[in-house]
Amino acid sequence: MSPLGITLLMLLAFSGFTYLAARKLRIVASLQPEVRWDRPGARLYSVLTNGLLQQRMIRREWKPGVMHTVIFLGFMSLLLRKLQLIAIGYDETVAVTGLVGGLLTGLKDFVELAVLLAVGYGFYRRLLLKPARLEPNREGLLVLSLITIIMLTDFAFDGFRFALFSATDPAIAHERSFAVLGSAIATLVGGLPEATLQAGYHTSYWLQMVTVFSFLVLLPAGEHFHIVTALPALFFRRGAPANAVPSVDLQKLFADDAGDAEIKVGVKTAADLSWKDAFDAFTCTECGRCKDACPTFLTGKPLSMKWVNDGIKHHLVEHREAIIAGGKAVEELPALVPEVISRDTLWACTTCGYCESACPIELEHLPRFYRMRQHQVMMEGEFPQELKPVFSAYEVQGNAWGLPADTRGDWAKSLEVPVAETAEDVAGLDWLFYVWSAESFDPRGQKIARAFVEILREAGVKFAILGAQEPSTGECVRRLGNEMLFQQIAAATVETLNGFGVKKIVTCDPHAFNSLRNEYPEFGGHWQVVHHTQLIDELIAQGRLAVGKVQERVLFHDPCYLGRHNGEFEAPRRIIDRISKDAPLEFPLRREKAMCCGAGGGRMWMEEHIGRRINQTRVEQGLPLAPKVIATACPYCATMVGDGLKAVNQEEQVQSRDIAELVAAAIVRKEAAAP
Repeated sequence: MSPLGITLLMLLAFSGFTYLAARKLRIVASLQPEVRWDRPGARLYSVLTNGLLQQRMIRREWKPGVMHTVIFLGFMSLLLRKLQLIAIGYDETVAVTGLVGGLLTGLKDFVELAVLLAVGYGFYRRLLLKPARLEPNREGLLVLSLITIIMLTDFAFDGFRFALFSATDPAIAHERSFAVLGSAIATLVGGLPEATLQAGYHTSYWLQMVTVFSFLVLLPAGEHFHIVTALPALFFRRGAPANAVPSVDLQKLFADDAGDAEIKVGVKTAADLSWKDAFDAFTCTECGRCKDACPTFLTGKPLSMKWVNDGIKHHLVEHREAIIAGGKAVEELPALVPEVISRDTLWACTTCGYCESACPIELEHLPRFYRMRQHQVMMEGEFPQELKPVFSAYEVQGNAWGLPADTRGDWAKSLEVPVAETAEDVAGLDWLFYVWSAESFDPRGQKIARAFVEILREAGVKFAILGAQEPSTGECVRRLGNEMLFQQIAAATVETLNGFGVKKIVTCDPHAFNSLRNEYPEFGGHWQVVHHTQLIDELIAQGRLAVGKVQERVLFHDPCYLGRHNGEFEAPRRIIDRISKDAPLEFPLRREKAMCCGAGGGRMWMEEHIGRRINQTRVEQGLPLAPKVIATACPYCATMVGDGLKAVNQEEQVQSRDIAELVAAAIVRKEAAAP
């Protein structure tokens, strides 16, 4: 071959790769610090399972998952082959000998054939199937083409090499005896003139090596940089759902010695992003899986995690010099909102978390959007006008409805629900029933609270509510970016609940459940918090609550803050199964892939001005199953599903019911069951 030629080719390729990769990685290194190397064992385990073994990729959608896994593992296993080819550039007689060498040669043929089949499926998906999540992408087609060339030229090289040298070189003959496809090609071309064989031999070698090293240079230049950065991204991942909003250190912010430079909240410009935010943007594979059940994408709104990553990535590259320079240069950077992320995009997000749970390499989206909202609300005063009365209502009355706080317990007066007034009252309880605002003030939510009270009483649970003294969680205003208001509410809530000596809390609302469980420990709230479906499931299992099979054709809608954000998918389903005459129904988009009802992230209080309504779309996904009931486990979901049914004129045919309401209707009374 040519030692000089292969040396120059490698120098050019590695220099190009290093230069282009360094241009991006210097941006990453220049951004805000963030510790992402704690828990090294768990991080390495994720690299093994979801990186090297591709479990997350395959589990979500097996056909493209297997395709990608075959290509990825094929490339990993063929690295040894590329090292041999480099060695052949210096010495044509280099061959893999012995039994192990022979088996590796045979495996190489098998792997390359598998990769070709996977690439063929990739072309089929992009050119013929054209799933909605895959946008037209010339780089994707280019990469598939380059992989095809690498595989085909390697088969051709083996064929010409075996035809030329296997008769005279025992080591190469040994390789041929294991290389089934290469040997077959050698047999086909063996009768050609030697000059033709030499031309094919050299052409296939150099075409393959130029393609391989061109591919190497291409990686840091485009979206396929993820081939290099995906495994590190998995190592540096958060490793848990984004069920807690990033806090703002208000004490530091308003300290007497805080200068103007320190009064910064959230993310304004690219310089405020963390290094992990930028690393994620550069790592995004643009596979589009984040769109499959994204409520905004499916209803025609200008938001998907892929689009956000793409916008941030190009913005970082465009302003690279200023970001690296730092100091005064970053002060001239344009604001990310609305220059890169439109206001419609920022406020469209329901914070359902689907995009993060779907991403095969666990890229993160919600924390940066929370920080952008924090800056918009607290520093710019820029937010949808529908939110102004919501913030004002929370400031004055501690609830979004703006109703008098001292009427929180009025819904329960006719039921004679016990109200705890002292710590001694709370000490004698099994559970404090945290009612939350929706079930205290909204007529639809009150029905759920009444049904749950009926269940607790029938099961003999010692419970009480706090009535007018019940505080708010403020989780809604926190996800809308008003961190200052949230922390004021949180301080009051912790003081109240701890003052009552509360230890165990049950709530019907997944949003309150999530906030009390995952956010309040930071502010001193350490309680055992369960969702009402978990407690109902436990009561039935213990035999404290008897239910009959009275429901039919029940279709369950997973609340995002119960399922994806907190991993509870089974308790609601076990309950429905116990009260149903027939097999419970399931949405096509369910469990981890369930579509949001549209109310999360503060969207309950905002109108949808772009695209189709999310709740209507969600209801329409279930109507082909002909349900009689769409069951929910969240007061927001109950309202949104009910409104969705009205929008499609199905409210008479299909009921929207919380699981508590269904269970209350299925109770077998103790007095009725007695002989």
